[in-house]
Amino acid sequence: MKTQTKDLSLAWQACLMLMLGAVAVMVPDYAYAADTPIGNVLCIVVGWFTGNTGKGLATIAITVIGIGALLGKVSWGMAIIVGVGIAVVFGAAGIVDAFNQGTEAGCVTNATNFGTT
Repeated sequence: MKTQTKDLSLAWQACLMLMLGAVAVMVPDYAYAADTPIGNVLCIVVGWFTGNTGKGLATIAITVIGIGALLGKVSWGMAIIVGVGIAVVFGAAGIVDAFNQGTEAGCVTNATNFGTT
């Protein structure tokens, strides 16, 4: 009886993913998120992560994790993971641009203006 419930749950999950995929394909206008209010909010958040706030937090994180690794309180593997994570955050725009070779990608609105046009 337990495997039948597990199979049914897996079928519902697959059906849900199929329906979400169909909705995403049928609404292509929302793929360009910079034209929507949610896209503007996301551009603001990206600005926080890649702007002065993100650089300051990344500097503090690298400093703290480096000192912890040198003192033996943090493993070197964790220090490398933090460094790679920070590199991915700051390199995300380049990664997205690499996937969207022929299209205009990124935030096209003034993300620091907080909702004013």
